[in-house]
Amino acid sequence: MTVTPENSLELIEQHLVSTLLSEEANKQFALGDIGTKELTPFVESLKAISSAYVSHESGAKLSSPIDSAKAAKAYALYYTPINAAKVLHLLKQIQVDSNELRVLDLGCGPGTAGLALLASLNCSIKLTCVESSREMRNVAKELLTNFKGVGSLSQLRILETISDLGADEKFDLIIAANVLAEMSDDLALKAVEKLAKSTAPGGHLILLEPGQLHHTRRLMGLRDLVITQHKDLVPLFPCLRSDKCPMLSASTSDWCHGVIEWRQPRLNARLDDLLEFNKHRIKFSGFIFKSGGGLLEGVRILTPPRKTRAGIEALVCSKELYGIARISKKERAKAQDIKAFEKAKVFQRLECVPSLALFPSISLSH
Repeated sequence: MTVTPENSLELIEQHLVSTLLSEEANKQFALGDIGTKELTPFVESLKAISSAYVSHESGAKLSSPIDSAKAAKAYALYYTPINAAKVLHLLKQIQVDSNELRVLDLGCGPGTAGLALLASLNCSIKLTCVESSREMRNVAKELLTNFKGVGSLSQLRILETISDLGADEKFDLIIAANVLAEMSDDLALKAVEKLAKSTAPGGHLILLEPGQLHHTRRLMGLRDLVITQHKDLVPLFPCLRSDKCPMLSASTSDWCHGVIEWRQPRLNARLDDLLEFNKHRIKFSGFIFKSGGGLLEGVRILTPPRKTRAGIEALVCSKELYGIARISKKERAKAQDIKAFEKAKVFQRLECVPSLALFPSISLSH
């Protein structure tokens, strides 16, 4: 079987059902959808968690912390596939050649990143998880130790705080997902500093946050901190430049984020119906850095290309430029390679020479 994000998410969701739900729910899932009776006990907890996330301010504790076994299970059942989809989406941007991977997952929740890796990477994984919630640590241990995926779990440590890590420990892949937003500015800066120092040569650091304006702009500032203080960590995605983010300084309202179109897993869709939510598309903000890496060439599309009276326009970013790229109607009519620009998706990288020869008559307004 070819491993795809859809296959991986199906593996994860099946594991969630078999591990966290009743025998009756498993029987129902094997035949189709799980009935309302089996899922209703989790609805109240999920609504409280969702409400806390929607109103959450960067740097503040959640107003409704996950402080019970039922709340932790509810979170795992609904949010694990959503957040695993984000991790899987970003994993496509890096190349894993090693037979064994040392991984650190900061703010692991129910073991989301570990499950995504085990479901998609055919290698041995030495996994260190850090999670402050005891209830979440319990769920993560239960889910990770029994998961049968593509990869194998050769070692599992679940720690309570980042300070429990060894001073000189290095990791090939570090993932901090949906955790920096819940730290104060001071703690977030210290955490990012620790993660940057813990990234092994040739390793990758992934910072991933909720796709909301205030969380994203804060993350953009942390991105600037990484590239300013750790020259060995080179931006790999979505950035194609290693100076401070031009979007952050050019506007107080723009935010560098993407949207994942996915084939929603069955249980997640069923819970959506009960909760009256809509997770048909997933917003995210994230950055990938590589230790000792090099900047990629080309331009990154930051907004969907749109037709205007002047031609086709999109916000783009590269080593040399940032601004609205416009291709006139005249050039659009006669240039075949303009189609790549016109049909580009957000965060797609279009390879071209630095002079932007791909776009015959491109004009850039800053």
